[in-house]
Amino acid sequence: MQLNSRLAKAIRFALATGAATAALSSPVVLAADDENVERIQVTGSRIQRSDMETATPVTVLSADEMANQGFTSIQDALESLTSSTSAMTTQSVHGFTPAASSISLRGAGANRTLTLINGKRLNQYPKPAGGTDNFVDTANLPMEAVQRIEILQSGGSAIYGADAVGGVINIILKKDFEGVAVKYRHGDTTNGGGGNDRVALSIGASSDRGNVSSFIEFTDNESLKATDRENFGLHTDKVPHSPFSQYSSYGARIAGTGDGARQLTAEECTAGGFLWDSARNICGFDRSAWRDLQPESTRFISSTIFNYELADDVSFVGRLDFAEAKSVTNIEPSAIDDYDIAVDGNQLTVSYGQVGADNYMSKVFDDKSTALNGDFANAEDGDYYYARRLHELGNRTTETKTSNYFFTAGLEGLIADEYNWDASVNYGRTSVDVFGGGNATVGGMFDYLTAGENGNSLLENMSPEDAEKASYSSFERAQSTQKNIQANITGSLFEMDAGDAMFAFGGEYTIQSYETDSDSESKNGNILGKGGSSGAGERKNWATYAELSIPVLDELTIDAALRYDHYDNFGGNLSPQIAVEYRPLRELLVRGSWSSVFRAPDMHRVYGDPTNGFNTVIDFKQCQAMGGTPGTSYPDENLNAICNELHIDTTTGANQDLEAETGYTANLGAVWGGDSFNASFDLWEWKLDDMVSDISASQAAREYELYEDMITRDDKGTITHINATAQNLAYQEVRGFDLTAGYDWDLNSFGELKLNFSGTYILNSEYQLTQSDPVEDDIENGGLPQYRANLILGYFIDDFEATLGAYHTARMHGSQYKSFKEAAEAAGDVFVEEDHEVASQTKWNLTTGYTFSDSIKVKAGIVNLFDAGPNFDPTATSWPHYPRSIYNARGREWFVEGEVKF
Repeated sequence: MQLNSRLAKAIRFALATGAATAALSSPVVLAADDENVERIQVTGSRIQRSDMETATPVTVLSADEMANQGFTSIQDALESLTSSTSAMTTQSVHGFTPAASSISLRGAGANRTLTLINGKRLNQYPKPAGGTDNFVDTANLPMEAVQRIEILQSGGSAIYGADAVGGVINIILKKDFEGVAVKYRHGDTTNGGGGNDRVALSIGASSDRGNVSSFIEFTDNESLKATDRENFGLHTDKVPHSPFSQYSSYGARIAGTGDGARQLTAEECTAGGFLWDSARNICGFDRSAWRDLQPESTRFISSTIFNYELADDVSFVGRLDFAEAKSVTNIEPSAIDDYDIAVDGNQLTVSYGQVGADNYMSKVFDDKSTALNGDFANAEDGDYYYARRLHELGNRTTETKTSNYFFTAGLEGLIADEYNWDASVNYGRTSVDVFGGGNATVGGMFDYLTAGENGNSLLENMSPEDAEKASYSSFERAQSTQKNIQANITGSLFEMDAGDAMFAFGGEYTIQSYETDSDSESKNGNILGKGGSSGAGERKNWATYAELSIPVLDELTIDAALRYDHYDNFGGNLSPQIAVEYRPLRELLVRGSWSSVFRAPDMHRVYGDPTNGFNTVIDFKQCQAMGGTPGTSYPDENLNAICNELHIDTTTGANQDLEAETGYTANLGAVWGGDSFNASFDLWEWKLDDMVSDISASQAAREYELYEDMITRDDKGTITHINATAQNLAYQEVRGFDLTAGYDWDLNSFGELKLNFSGTYILNSEYQLTQSDPVEDDIENGGLPQYRANLILGYFIDDFEATLGAYHTARMHGSQYKSFKEAAEAAGDVFVEEDHEVASQTKWNLTTGYTFSDSIKVKAGIVNLFDAGPNFDPTATSWPHYPRSIYNARGREWFVEGEVKF
């Protein structure tokens, strides 16, 4: 005992001189009186404590709660959080990452939401969202291995460093599992498509000194096609619920400045496999019939967790994860309008690109009456082009193969009976291979169009042989790695009248790298209608941190934290945090916290090569100059395209001069924890200065006066290209409050009833691009629901349980609300707010379960009980006319699940 006491004093002295400050919570509402109660580490602090409720708000989703609410994956559970303002899901079939998912907490963005497993950072997905934003893919995280998910709904830079701006998602895995368990789940939708199967195997064995547990899952998801959702109006481009919906004018036609070029009749159009749009008398195309709403996918996920006691106070611990996934996404065939055709007298010239450019191609035909099958025999002098859907090439497909590895190994133990320590090495690697099909090369189509003495008409179908010659299969490979070493020690620093002052002190060193590259044709921009991203870089950073929790009085605890991060390309940043816990009553906790946050820019925004892409915008300036109204359909195809669906090229470039984002988060709230009733209220705010972002193509086209320097126009004044480079904007600030409440009824012999409510209300969300620009209101401008609320009712009696959940999303302004309002005001028209809003939605889930014995359990349920579909956005001028980051189109689905334990 004497030796231990001396050692304890020596360690206290050393830590007191090296740590100085630190952070977060301490024992809380209904804290146990037993001093020997087991302490655990709660997300938001590295100090071990005896209670989950702390000075900063932490939401906990247990594995049972997620199962009872019918969630099939971690992504489903995270999307249900009321603090989740948006999500990137596999609905984003036209994006750069159709096989990945992510979540955004409190409107900060997925790249500012930190995701951990057992407190360890996860590797970032190597293909950035939108070609710019790095994020952690939540699609490949293990469901069956999860014990609970802890969500810190506040900034955590003082504890975890960068990325923890909107919050922290910490997935806690099961440990010390023993035996064998097999679980099978089958689900399907009542309207067809999107069926899924999941098989899970859990194996664990223990000895006197350790345990090894393995969790293996295989998931098979059927594709969900747009044609499966006729009930939601997604099966076709032209739907009655959206006045802006229309068939694509890119069927087969000739457009341009002159008259007299050949046009297909209705019979010729439909015979060629296109669609005759009688409203506009053009040969168009119905894209929706070719589109997936959710891709076909398979996933294999495994996680092995081990621990072994090397000595009484030292254990060897670790984890090995492996995941492999394959996803196939189909969208409509490629559309082209890239080849210029100039008629001058009897001469016809076909060209591509700008004169003098490396990719410029040109061929002259001396007789326009025979060139291109005579399509321009009667054409006046002028500039023309074919607007054509290359349906002969079939769907554009994206096959994505993902492999994810993670390994951690370390030691943890106890010194002097009161200091817990741990040290680990961690390695993660994610590889993504993307195979693209259904594309055509610039040169291949030019050779077809100009082949032989007279060339070929694009109003006629290509033969299978010609389509094969022009087609091209693209390839992209991306990989990211993360190497990390970290160590931590926590325990009692010194004694006070109200209890021990607890501390945590540690450090870590990380090397991040990524690279993405594609085939030569894609890199050189030689694939029609297809963009891509590439780049490579490495970043190193080290950090040291300290936390201190001081019980000033029996009722008052002050927590502090300080962390210093140093990046080899951004320098250093010091992040402090202060938090206060006050307990005037045993059941009541009043809490407040303030934390500095920072974030280094996404690696792709610093090291990435220019990302080429394509977009559809409304050219507000040109539309108004031609006497049109944005969003209004016109028989003149040129005016209609400019006012509704102008196809343009885009480039998003990296910026090596970007600075780190800095700001703060603050929280003030109270928690009540009684025997039957519990509740919490938290008022929160976060702000970031120098926030890194780029201006979207649609925003640049809409607010053309501000961003005219980003826009390239042709000699007629029409937008042809928008170049958006990442930049440090002025600031973004978001403020809101969270409310939770729960009540338990003990019904004696009739069982137990539990009712839980959670809600998030955004009071303010604003940003400023530059100091000279006006302050913009996200809620007013559109696309952001002001509140979300969940109500969960659970009933438990003997071996039976049932859960009914309601998930509500508020009414909101449409995504282009601001644009339509400004257009109406400029035209002197009456603007009706209700006509430009997205309706609210409530989805209901019903799940039941029965435990036959300790070995056998079954569960069944209906997700989206009343088949609520995505509410359409009356301001969305393009398909699918609803915000895909908020709603999905799966509709009602049912599932059955059985589990057997041995």
